[in-house]
Amino acid sequence: MLLLRRVQSLKSKFIYILFSLLMPAAVIAGDIEKVEQWLQKMHKASHTLNYSGKFVYQQGKQLSLMKIIHASGTDSEYERLISLDDVGREIIRSNGVVTCILPDSKSVVVEKARPAHQFPPEFPMKINHLKNLYRFMLDKTEMVAGRNSQKIVIAPEDQYRYGHRLWIDNETGLLLKTHLVDEHGNLLEQFMFTQIEFMDKIPEEQLKPRVIGDAYTWYEAEPATETEDNADSGWVAKRLPDGFNSDMDRSHNMPNKKLVRHLVFSDGLASVSIFIERSQKRATNLVGSSRMGAVNAYGRRLNDYYVTAVGEVPNETVKLISESVTYEAP
Repeated sequence: MLLLRRVQSLKSKFIYILFSLLMPAAVIAGDIEKVEQWLQKMHKASHTLNYSGKFVYQQGKQLSLMKIIHASGTDSEYERLISLDDVGREIIRSNGVVTCILPDSKSVVVEKARPAHQFPPEFPMKINHLKNLYRFMLDKTEMVAGRNSQKIVIAPEDQYRYGHRLWIDNETGLLLKTHLVDEHGNLLEQFMFTQIEFMDKIPEEQLKPRVIGDAYTWYEAEPATETEDNADSGWVAKRLPDGFNSDMDRSHNMPNKKLVRHLVFSDGLASVSIFIERSQKRATNLVGSSRMGAVNAYGRRLNDYYVTAVGEVPNETVKLISESVTYEAP
């Protein structure tokens, strides 16, 4: 069994090295400073520009068509996302409040949290500390939504994280397209504008929800509350891929009254969440591996607890971390 695991590990590393060698010849050797300049320009554009556009978001075989309207003021930011391929659901983000409008159930849900996905996706502005974990490379200029865009390649140095391809608008710096690829180079997710219009000011009528009225029921989501035991929990991960460090360790009282310990490990670009909870009768906790698009999860039972690792990373990463989690009395 040990020999088999070593062979599988060597095979995985060989495939990764082969993929690295087959990178496009057009890619230029990494220039951290130039890439950082593009990322900083991209970050500023995503928060300060006024624009309206349509984009596609693909996760695995699932494809969604969305419209986004983004308005920025002196001290405020407003974003409206509209689904164009179902019943017209909307997500409105303003001043830290997220409002979800669900016409199919005639309901509105309001919560103080970030939406599950950020559009356009965000990336770190400072990357010098990541240069031993990823290669950052400037590629050629390509057209996206009819606009000249600078392509940037982010390639991982090992099999424990995914790679990224970014297409940044030359003129404005807005991120127009992204590819998330696995350790074998397969496309997992993509975000791409098909149409984009920049404006000095967004018309007021475009900022209002399309459908809302007395027939809708409003709900305010009850947030998970933090407990006081946020230090020296005793839960640790004994094995982490290079570059991953503890980013968070706290407990939450969930709306169903269940107490869950939440640990986060990050390398500065990729992250993995660990959820630890006591086992309960009739529990349906995940045991083993599960995948949905780019998200992998791995769960295991540890004495009287369930440990589940979740992240947009390869299955090998969540399995490695989950299986190494243990309790050491503070």
